[in-house]
Amino acid sequence: MLAGAADAPGPCPLGEDSFTRFSSQSNVYGLARGAQGRGELLAATLKGKVLGFRYQDLRQKIRPVAKELQFNYIPGLPPNLSITPSQSPQTWWVGITFIKDSGDKASPFLNIYCDYEPGSEYNLDSIAQSCLNLELQFTPFQLGHAE
Repeated sequence: MLAGAADAPGPCPLGEDSFTRFSSQSNVYGLARGAQGRGELLAATLKGKVLGFRYQDLRQKIRPVAKELQFNYIPGLPPNLSITPSQSPQTWWVGITFIKDSGDKASPFLNIYCDYEPGSEYNLDSIAQSCLNLELQFTPFQLGHAE
């Protein structure tokens, strides 16, 4: 059934707030919501960059802020396949999968980043410095987590 002009809803209540250009494309698995309740978004591009997006109160105005995050132990600019953050009762962690090409073969890896400081607040810059690096026997395109 087609809606006539009399049935058409009003204008869309959504509007564009900000625009950020990536240096390369991403995919649906390269986007993840950040810390719960903090309104952050993480985006991993296929060229190895990870960007964090959030809102910041600057001079009594809410402004969007985009910041490149420097995650350790991601060699060069390998293709990032997926990213996911999560929270355990004690800490926050971020998982990133990527492909490392050593010339003769490409190997998939999973890096798990976590800040083990007891009582520390959620800080992506701190989390990005510690890493558990695991070589995988398969290529994971979607990275998820469970309790």
